[in-house]
Amino acid sequence: MEFKVRKESETLMEKVFHAHERRGCVRGYQIASMLRSLHPELQVDPEELKMQINANDPEGAGNFDFENFNRVAMHFLLKERRRDSDGFIHKHNIGLNDFPSV
Repeated sequence: MEFKVRKESETLMEKVFHAHERRGCVRGYQIASMLRSLHPELQVDPEELKMQINANDPEGAGNFDFENFNRVAMHFLLKERRRDSDGFIHKHNIGLNDFPSV
């Protein structure tokens, strides 16, 4: 699942990154709006975003190259993908008529 999300999102993420980058980097404060550009319905908790920014900016400079931006973005995109899939693969095969009426 992760590989599929990565492959589908890679070119779009590159376009969004290059639209915002200056000298090969984006600033940490830009990441929230960049995530909304990638996926408008994406639910991003500000505290979780702050934690991801701090975790992927070990120098604390606030500059993110594509690789570090990719890590932050993939965290939220994969989380959204997991939230959308409930893991029950055969749910389309079950209908209301499959259960006895009470």
